[in-house]
Amino acid sequence: MPLGWFFVALPWAVSGAEIPDGAVLKRVLKAPRGGRNLLAGDGWRPWREGFEREGDALVCDNGGDGKVQRGASQTVVLNQVRPEPIVAVAWSKAAGVGGGPGADYSVYLDLLYTDGTPLWGQVASFSTGTHDWQRREVLVFPAKPVRSVSMHLLLRRHTGKAWFRGAELQTLKPPKGACLFDGVPVALERQPAAGFQVRDVAAGSGFVAIGRKALGLRLATKQTREGGATFYDVTLTDTTGKDRAVTLYHALPVPAEGLRWLADPRRDRAVQPSQEYVEAGRFGVGANGRLSRWPVAAVADADRGEAVAIDMACPAFYRVGYNAGSGELFIAYDLGLAPERPAARVRFVRYSFEPKWGFRAALARLYELFPDHFRCRTPKQGLWMPFARISKVAGWEDFGFAFKEGHNETAWDDAHGITTFRYTEPMTWWMRMAKGTPRTLDAALAEARRLAAKGDVRAKALFTSSFHDADGQFPARFRDTPWCDGAVWSMNSAPGVPGEHTDFKNKWNADLRARLYGPKRKGDLDGEYIDSSECYVTDELDFRRDHLTAAATPLTFCLRTRKPAVFKLLAVFEYVRGIARDVHGMDKRMMANSTPSRVCWLAPLLEVMGTETNWNRSGRWSPMSDADLLYRRALCKGKPFCFLMNTPFEQFSHALVEKYMKRCLAYGMFPGFFSHNASQGHYFTRPELYNRDRPLFRKYVPLCKLVAEAGWEPVPHARTDDAHVYVERFGRRYLTVFNDSDRGRTVTVALDHPAPEVSRDLVTGTPVTWRANRASLTLAPEDVAVIEMR
Repeated sequence: MPLGWFFVALPWAVSGAEIPDGAVLKRVLKAPRGGRNLLAGDGWRPWREGFEREGDALVCDNGGDGKVQRGASQTVVLNQVRPEPIVAVAWSKAAGVGGGPGADYSVYLDLLYTDGTPLWGQVASFSTGTHDWQRREVLVFPAKPVRSVSMHLLLRRHTGKAWFRGAELQTLKPPKGACLFDGVPVALERQPAAGFQVRDVAAGSGFVAIGRKALGLRLATKQTREGGATFYDVTLTDTTGKDRAVTLYHALPVPAEGLRWLADPRRDRAVQPSQEYVEAGRFGVGANGRLSRWPVAAVADADRGEAVAIDMACPAFYRVGYNAGSGELFIAYDLGLAPERPAARVRFVRYSFEPKWGFRAALARLYELFPDHFRCRTPKQGLWMPFARISKVAGWEDFGFAFKEGHNETAWDDAHGITTFRYTEPMTWWMRMAKGTPRTLDAALAEARRLAAKGDVRAKALFTSSFHDADGQFPARFRDTPWCDGAVWSMNSAPGVPGEHTDFKNKWNADLRARLYGPKRKGDLDGEYIDSSECYVTDELDFRRDHLTAAATPLTFCLRTRKPAVFKLLAVFEYVRGIARDVHGMDKRMMANSTPSRVCWLAPLLEVMGTETNWNRSGRWSPMSDADLLYRRALCKGKPFCFLMNTPFEQFSHALVEKYMKRCLAYGMFPGFFSHNASQGHYFTRPELYNRDRPLFRKYVPLCKLVAEAGWEPVPHARTDDAHVYVERFGRRYLTVFNDSDRGRTVTVALDHPAPEVSRDLVTGTPVTWRANRASLTLAPEDVAVIEMR
């Protein structure tokens, strides 16, 4: 019997009298903040080159120096007992601030949790150029209690002058007897009941019930049962003919008593009164900027579990969570509606699961409900090679290469069993600019027009595909990198963008497909590679009105202005899906860099995923966290996930290479190598490096292949008695056991099924002895064992 089917007859939801459309369920309350400003007027300290004072303003004057870094900083000790939202506000005006907007001219928060872990870089950016006073706000929903917050007012790596004033830092506290629901202070007007709610965010309305019509909106729903779960196909339509910023909710009442919030496969915690639980990243988008990373949210008590999850084939700007104050498990969609695009369609599922394995059991059910999202189509796995010719690596067979980014020797790759992908990068146009040309929007536009007049199709696509910012301008960011010194334009690469020359058409079209994959092809390409797939160097929102019409995924809206817009990570979904439909139709494969990282919905479209990373920044060993590694592992399931280490290899010793490989092995991932700056000094063009480390490749990469190709399973059916030592299962035959600490540990691994007759650690070759389904292992710091069970 599949997990969860037994629980269908035991719903948590409390049925009551039908609630009429428009009935207020949660009344919004005023004065949510914690009262006094926590900043001291005389508490500002210089950051780097510092600031000057002009009356009540703090002034950073960089003049014509685009490299200087100035700012003002203040640290406030909070010592929170439980996590409470934090809001920071400041005003700034500017004179001749060069470049494009970003974190370098911003309100910038760094948080330190009480457990010593950080949350860096929570940012709200100001406009560049010359402007009068602008207000910016950073709203943070910390996952854990916060020890301290450092607030920075920055003008760095920009020319020009900026003034700052009116800085405030407060915590959000609901009035007595109320709670915060999705970041809004509310009083509960009715007993929670299962169903849909809607809030007009732009108008500041309460949370009202909607079955068919409410707040000038029409709701159409189709509810179906399949595989013991309930699926919802929902369309929300505006009836006013205006721009709208609304949040649509579906909530399930779940009593908080005895409940646990299942944060991820490794971590859960007892639900605390009035707390809200959402695992999310932060963007300048939607009602409160929160976008869930996981597609699913789950809670459980001792007897049953309940989950809600999006269908990743129908993404929108969403979050899933549990609110103890209202006693509701919920999904929320921040939807922008406009005359050009008055409707939004979403799809999600609600299901039960057996609670013994917590979040892992919820994942197992998700895999059952959406098998195509997680199916592995790459049975042969291995390392990712970026750009360099594998044929030029001496003794290349020792390194376990499987995937090649770039098609500079496709025929050789074909002959030697390498899966080869052609390179594209969506959402950007990197436009070179001559030295001495001002790094201003006017100068960049003039260069783009010059190139377009000469017939450059990339420049022509700028005028059909470029984002518009909130002021209707083409946004540009200025970068000096090894591959381009100039402007980076934010491009909407969705297939639906109209025009003869568009960014999508430049990167994928019928003629290109025929040339690469048709009868006159040069070598057999295996598919398409998507670089920078989560759009690290572009604006978050595209306000361009003709792009609103072109969007195939739901619009959302700006956190600050509440204007409807296209979210960049939905536009890139459309780009990847548009290419994947053709590529999969040819029985080819898709690969992408930099995902899954902040969003989950690209993973189902891809066969191979990975990211460039640096685990030794400034010469300090700082590997990716267990939570981030498990997130990637779970969204890939059995699909390969490949790393490229981008670090100065002169500081990355043989011993660190082994630590890197051991950690990758623990999660069934692949330890690849590239360059310190993603361009120069490629590891595999330097024999002195790869020959030094060749024995490590020969030892660990075959083991990585063994477990990865067996396929990660969410429920390991094994536990250790030490919270710092993790166990993961691959297929039916392998367990990895990893000591994620800086000291040696002896642990007991306990199975929840009869132990095998024979097992051994494949890393050391030593036998593993089981007694009463338990075995003892001793692991050095950051050491790994691979237990083969027969």
